[in-house]
Amino acid sequence: MSIATPIPWMISPSRMRCFRPFAAIAVSSLGCGPTISVATERKPIRDHHSKLNDVEMKVLVTDHNIRHEGIDLLKENNLEVQVLQALSPREVLVDAAKDADGLLARGSIISRDVLISPTLQVVSRHGVGFESVDVPACTDLGIAVCISGDANSQAVAEHAIGMILSCGRNLRGAHSEVRDGTWKRGTLVGVELHLKTLGIVGLGRIGKRLARLASGFDMRILACDPYIPESYFEAGGVTSASLDQVLSESDVISLHVPLNDETRNMIGAGQMERMKSTALLVNCARGGLVDEDALYSALQSNEIAAAGIDVFNEEPPPDDHPLLTLDNVICSPHVAGQTEEALIRTSIAAADNIIRVFNGEEPNVLVNPEVMQDNTRISWKV
Repeated sequence: MSIATPIPWMISPSRMRCFRPFAAIAVSSLGCGPTISVATERKPIRDHHSKLNDVEMKVLVTDHNIRHEGIDLLKENNLEVQVLQALSPREVLVDAAKDADGLLARGSIISRDVLISPTLQVVSRHGVGFESVDVPACTDLGIAVCISGDANSQAVAEHAIGMILSCGRNLRGAHSEVRDGTWKRGTLVGVELHLKTLGIVGLGRIGKRLARLASGFDMRILACDPYIPESYFEAGGVTSASLDQVLSESDVISLHVPLNDETRNMIGAGQMERMKSTALLVNCARGGLVDEDALYSALQSNEIAAAGIDVFNEEPPPDDHPLLTLDNVICSPHVAGQTEEALIRTSIAAADNIIRVFNGEEPNVLVNPEVMQDNTRISWKV
């Protein structure tokens, strides 16, 4: 494998305490900073455990729009469940959290001031990102932080394919022409994906699924992910590459890495200069990965051809955001992971993680595995 420069945003095998495939999909692109433990995929717990029967425990669900299947699973396990309106005032969230044993959070910011319950054991994220949770504070207090693993990976991968097709065939422009009665077919000439090169930055759960979908178009697939085995690339029909190679050789570049101090603005002016003038850039990961000012300049000057953007630095973006004025951009409001199927799977996965922690079992994806050495709040059985 050729690596131009070290890429610190992946987890090296030596740093991953427990590397067991979740749904047979590697997870090196989960992020850096905290080492993440990935337990073997298991079916959600649906039987009532003695520990949950003997002790009255409360789970605070911070967002009412979480699908009921996950909430039902908590109730089936004899847990008291309190559900707040999404984006409740801060004082309401803090007050409701004061006696919680577990938090199931989606859009809420879980900072140290929310971690006030002396019996709080777990913060379970409805999703895969955990930048909204104060992980160091949780670890200091002996609180487990979990994410929902592979639950929305298929949805995000399909959305990325949708963005790629929309950009390549200028579906936004085609829709506008029909709607406006223009009907100038000669100006709407797109490009095929067939035999083009797709570059994936981050070949984790979502990146692997995207590669599988793209193979159906007979695309050549490059991926930058220096901390997964070479055999993993080969098994997926993917060619391992450096970030520089992905940028310079790809017709389509799709980002699938977490946002942290190392990845913020990882795609800036210098990186866009190395892309083809016909390249499409898709970001269904996190807004801060791309320097938006540099992206605007590159698109306006036709340095790159188009972009599909599901995530922004500021959400929602201001009405006068420069990228929203361009015809060669298609945007969506951070909904790549939102399908009915994915939202149900995610709610169940988030609830299941809480139940496992309450029973002293390792959750499916534990962001701070070092907390398993601390039995102050959680009586770990592993």
